[in-house]
Amino acid sequence: MTNGLDIVAFGFLTPAFAIAGLALVSVPVIIHLLNRRRYRILDWAAMQFLLAAMRKNRRRIQFEQWLLLAMRCAVILLAALALARPMGCEDTSLARVAGRSTALHVIVIDNSYSMAYQADRADAPTHLDQAKKLARQIVDRMSSGGESVMLITAGQPARAIIAKPNYDLADVVRAIDRVEQTAGGTDLPGALQLADQLAQENAKQTAKVLHLFTDATTSAWRNGNETPIRTLGPKLAGEYRVRHYNLSLPGQANAAVLDLEPTAGLVRTRFSNDFRAVARAYGASIESSLLWKLGDESLPGGATVALNLQTDPITQSNVPLQRGGPTVISAQLTAEDRLKIDNVRYRSIDVASEMKVLLVEGRRGMTPLEGSAAFLDLALAPPALEKTNLPGRTTTSYIRPERISDIELGGRTLGEYRAIMISDVAQISVPIADQLQRYVQQGGTVVWFMGEQVQRENYNATLVPRGLLPGALAQRQTGPGFTFAFNPTGSVHPLLQAFANIENSGLSTAQVFTYWQVSLKDELKVERVLSFAGKGASTQPTARDLQQADPAITLHHLGDGRIVFFASTADAEWTSFPAKPAYVALMHEIIAGTVAGSERWMNLEVGQRVQVPQTIALSGTPLLRDVQKNADQPLEQVTRPDGSSTWQSAPIEQPGVYRIVSGDLSVPVSVNVPAAEADIRPLANEAIKSALGDIEMDTLGAELPPEASTKNEGNDFGWSLLTVVLALLGAECLLAMRFGHYRK
Repeated sequence: MTNGLDIVAFGFLTPAFAIAGLALVSVPVIIHLLNRRRYRILDWAAMQFLLAAMRKNRRRIQFEQWLLLAMRCAVILLAALALARPMGCEDTSLARVAGRSTALHVIVIDNSYSMAYQADRADAPTHLDQAKKLARQIVDRMSSGGESVMLITAGQPARAIIAKPNYDLADVVRAIDRVEQTAGGTDLPGALQLADQLAQENAKQTAKVLHLFTDATTSAWRNGNETPIRTLGPKLAGEYRVRHYNLSLPGQANAAVLDLEPTAGLVRTRFSNDFRAVARAYGASIESSLLWKLGDESLPGGATVALNLQTDPITQSNVPLQRGGPTVISAQLTAEDRLKIDNVRYRSIDVASEMKVLLVEGRRGMTPLEGSAAFLDLALAPPALEKTNLPGRTTTSYIRPERISDIELGGRTLGEYRAIMISDVAQISVPIADQLQRYVQQGGTVVWFMGEQVQRENYNATLVPRGLLPGALAQRQTGPGFTFAFNPTGSVHPLLQAFANIENSGLSTAQVFTYWQVSLKDELKVERVLSFAGKGASTQPTARDLQQADPAITLHHLGDGRIVFFASTADAEWTSFPAKPAYVALMHEIIAGTVAGSERWMNLEVGQRVQVPQTIALSGTPLLRDVQKNADQPLEQVTRPDGSSTWQSAPIEQPGVYRIVSGDLSVPVSVNVPAAEADIRPLANEAIKSALGDIEMDTLGAELPPEASTKNEGNDFGWSLLTVVLALLGAECLLAMRFGHYRK
């Protein structure tokens, strides 16, 4: 900034032209001097009379020649300076008199779903409408031909709508009008990164202004975005004059359903199924009822709840699920608030009426109870009647176990089973290990049980590198009787929640005589479900004791699936646990708590793509049906990073229930808005400035300041100089014609 006494303060956009102009000014002078030496002087009689006449006009002729020379030098110099485009400071007197406004304006408009907040301003119902209105007003104040615009939207993902400087201001206004309200979250770091990139690409433009239009919400400026925003702030301040327009309203509030899920990992027929919805209110407490639906049928409930930031989850108990297969449950608030898009949440669930589980045993027996997976078979599908013949028994269990030997495993299509339990198998070949790895990565569950036949070298070389074990098998531990470190009244793992506060479940009294010690891999983030306490150890071990103890049961994720590891056997060979009542319950809890990945692909957020897993049997090219619009779009077959193929949709832009349709198959896909965007509590201008690293910036509101403070971001004297050049050229031509002819 300059003070009021400054008369001239400018630089050049292209100083090379100015240097070249100074050099070219000498050309007319050189030509003039050469012309004076081009003739030889010869005296002859009549010359005396001519010399006498010329002496009378010498001063006039010299003045005419010097005037033409000066004008020609000025034309060259001023033309070069015009091409160099001198830029005057906006506060100098000369700039205000002769400069023409020029600048590069980068406009960033947040079009995330929080900008749909009903503000009810004149001619601008929503925050986004007001942002577009202000952006158009800024463009209307610009100088045509001198100022250019680039346009970025900050809805997830951030996009450069106009990525090159556009001098056609009418076209810019049309582009602003085309900015659409999205249903996604805010990608403010991505938008600021794009602004930084555009500044680097247009570094020669010295006057640049960054206009940020946001609703200043906590979800946009915080919510894990603090570090990238604060890092970009100083960079942007060094490249732009930064202006933030805070479009929020005082006291704005919003109620939203943030989450909806079953309380148990697996939803089953003929069982009690409870669902939990998380509803919150931001900005102020809001009273609302929560309406539940299963498909198109209303469920009981709907009591009025006072929503705030600490409202407890709302539970819908005993949801009637009579049939298996995929369906949709939804929860919707009845409150009338100004942001309605997040008042409803959908959840696609795959109701299990019959679950196929593959049991692979490494040791077969002559009778049904002699194999290494026999106890698993009996626990997962116990007989319905006490005197039922076991080989052909009937059961009320939803689980349908199938026992095979390890030799038969290679001939099975693993995708047909929701879980695979492998008991005392001696070794796993590389092809089988690759199949198991793909199966788990695509959402399957594998449960390992150890035994006498397990070969440590094979497991460590084949399974550990593929993430199929929680770590390397170290050595076998054998003793008179180890126990599980289980305290029913303490903190228990979610898979053991069914045994909480039950003193005589058998988990704390079961004995293990032999187990495999395993060295857990830190990068797998293995969860200890249960650890060994050792004989005579405390029944209430501390957290430090559990971390130092050997793990008995572990759980870790691999891709979309889960892997459970039992350090001992599934039968009574190494442990007395199969004889305990808790054994049957624990096997069911393991299945119910880990086989839940099949629903993940059916529950998405706006902006994500549907990816149909290979476990879904398709009869042809699948379609994605928009139930709301009754419109179909085909899916594209793509190759995943692991080499497998899948059917994939384009990013889904609106929330609601969609369906994957292929022949008789119809699978619901629930798409919801991102929960974090619901927090519309606005930040103060000082907080915005702090979020950007306390940079120098203009913090404005939802209206433009007076025009004088927004015009003339930079002043380009090039146009004025070109006008002078044209005038000088015209004058030079007239004078040359006049001076080149003698008057009569």
